Amino acid sequence: MMCVLGLLGIILMILDNELTFAHIDHHDTIFNWFVKLTITISTVFLIGLVLYYHYYDISLYCVNNSIEHWCVGLTGRKIVLIVLEIVICAVHPIPRHFPIDQYPRDVRNNANSTKFYQSTPIPISLTYVPVDVALGLPMFARLYLCCRFITFHSHLVRDTSSQSLGYLNKISINFVFVIKTYFEQSPIRCLVIFCTLVFLIGSWSLRACDFKSNNEHISIFDAMWFFIVTFTTVGYGDVTPATYCGRSVATIACIVGILVSALLIAVISQKLVLSRWERYVHNFVLNIELAKAHRHQAANVIIYAWKMGRFTKMNKYRSIQYIEAQQAFFRSIDAIKRIKQKQRTLADNNVGLAELLRAQRDTSATIDQSMQQMVTMRRKIDTVEKKLDNVNQTIQMIQRTLSHLLDRSIQSESV
Repeated sequence: MMCVLGLLGIILMILDNELTFAHIDHHDTIFNWFVKLTITISTVFLIGLVLYYHYYDISLYCVNNSIEHWCVGLTGRKIVLIVLEIVICAVHPIPRHFPIDQYPRDVRNNANSTKFYQSTPIPISLTYVPVDVALGLPMFARLYLCCRFITFHSHLVRDTSSQSLGYLNKISINFVFVIKTYFEQSPIRCLVIFCTLVFLIGSWSLRACDFKSNNEHISIFDAMWFFIVTFTTVGYGDVTPATYCGRSVATIACIVGILVSALLIAVISQKLVLSRWERYVHNFVLNIELAKAHRHQAANVIIYAWKMGRFTKMNKYRSIQYIEAQQAFFRSIDAIKRIKQKQRTLADNNVGLAELLRAQRDTSATIDQSMQQMVTMRRKIDTVEKKLDNVNQTIQMIQRTLSHLLDRSIQSESV
C-alpha cells in the first residue's frame, strides 16, 4: 500500500506540472489545485502508513530480542531513519491558494497577446526554479518504497529456511542482498530496468528544469535527447542546460552514466567468461591438439636425425641437404619445447578454486585414513607387547621349573 501511494503521488505530481507547463503564465487552474490537494491527502496517508510500519518493525525487533518495552528498541539511529523517511515522504507540491478568476477575459487576452508578440522576452535567471518543480523533484525519492516492496515480496525473505540459514551464517537478508541475488541471476534484465527508470526520471527532470530562449520548457523529446547524450558522456553541445537545476540534473546523469558503463562492461565480461565445464572441454580439446603436435614434432626429430646420420655416412655432412636437415632438426626440437611450455601453462590454467578444494578434501581424507591406520597399528603393537609379556612370563616360569627340577635331580644323585 505504501508503494502504491508513493507511485500515485509521483504520477499526480508529473500530471500537475505538465498542466502548469501548458499555460504561458504558469498559473494554477482549479484542476491543478484539486490534483495538489489529492497529492497532499495521499501524502498524509503515506506518512501514517510509514509510522505504522515502523511501529510494527520496532515491536518485532523487541520480540526477537526479548525486550519488554518498545521504547528500548527505539534507538537513536532508528529515530534518525524514521525522521528522514518522513521528510522524504512529506515533500510535495502543496495547494497554496484556491485559483479565482480575478481579471476579466479581455484583460487576460490582452496580457497573453502582449506576451505572444513580445519580441525580446526577459531571459530566465540561472537560479530560477519553479516552486512546484522544486517541491516535485524530491518526490522521486519515494521510489525507495518500491525497494522495500521488492524486498518483502522476495522468496528469500518470505522463506523461513532462507531466513534461518542467513541467521546461522550471520548474513542479513535485506534489500542489498536481494538485489545482489537478482543481479546474479539476470544481470541484463536488472540493468535494463535500472537504465529505463533513470532515463525516464532524468528526461522529465531536465524538461522541468530547463527552458528555451522564449522562456518555455523544452520538449520531452529534446530532454530525452539531451539526457542520452549526457548519460553516454558524448556531449554534442546542441542542447545545453539554461539553469542551475538543469545543470545539476545533467551532472547526476553523467555520473550515473559512467557507473552504468562500468557495470555494463563488468556484466559483458562475466558473460564472455567460460563456465567451469566449458573451460574443461576447451582445455581438453587444446590438450589433444598439443599432444598431436608434440607427436608430429617428435617424429620429425627422428626423421631428420636419421637423415643427418645417413648424410654423415655418405660423407655429405657439408652438403645443402645435410644443412637443411640439421636446421629442420633444431626447429623441431624448439617446437617441442614450446609445445611443452604450452602444456604446462594449460595444466596451470586448469587448476581453479574447485580443484584446490577437491585436492584439499582428498588430502584431508588421506590424512584421516593415515591417522586411523596409525591408531590401528598402535593397538596392534600394544596387543603384541601384551603377548610378548605373556611369553616372557611363560619363559620365566619354564626356566624356574627347569632349574627346580635340575636341583632335585642333583640332590637325588648325591644321595
